[in-house]
Amino acid sequence: MVNVKKKLLYAKKRINSVEFDAHWYRRVFHTFGASFLFYYILPDVDWVNLLKTWIPPLILVFVVILEFLRLKGKISSDHFFGLRMYEKHRVGSYVFFGVAILLLFMFFPQPIAVPCILCACIADPVFGEIRQHYNSRYVYLVGFPLCMFFFIIAWYTADVVLMFSAAVIGATGAVVGETKKLWWLDDDFMIQMLPAVLLLILWYIAMYMGFTLPGDVIIPGVI
Repeated sequence: MVNVKKKLLYAKKRINSVEFDAHWYRRVFHTFGASFLFYYILPDVDWVNLLKTWIPPLILVFVVILEFLRLKGKISSDHFFGLRMYEKHRVGSYVFFGVAILLLFMFFPQPIAVPCILCACIADPVFGEIRQHYNSRYVYLVGFPLCMFFFIIAWYTADVVLMFSAAVIGATGAVVGETKKLWWLDDDFMIQMLPAVLLLILWYIAMYMGFTLPGDVIIPGVI
């Protein structure tokens, strides 16, 4: 009986250790996503632009194929460390994360894409830690100004009214996108795409009204 208790205690410690490792693995994975902004540093020359056009979609297609094989049972989910339980039978959050980033790169101006990506990579893990250790209302108290900061930095060259409007709209979209959970659409997608779509509408309205729009946040390098 004593040996059984010891084995159960040991097993519990092992499980908790794996859960702890997976938890921080997901946090680091999120933060590492900010490195994708290197995309904007690449030189603005023909052959590099060609690579920038084709490589990201090809990488995503490869990931989607792997995910399809995983969901079909051709590849064991055990090979995908860090999956949450509900992702065993659903598209993983990393696919939603990648799709959103690709859409931002391909179809949105840089001042919209950059802060939206930072919200997913930095603000989202912060939201998760706050939610885990404190009351959920602190997610709004801390998360909203943090997201506002990213949008202010990206829009600081625009007219002041436009800059603060973008910051409020973008932060609201990011917080709502992260906190409103949907089983079929991951918050890793919504935290990026909801503010991006709202800001794209604002972008065209501001253009029509003659406001000064923000310039690029990250300037391409040279060869």
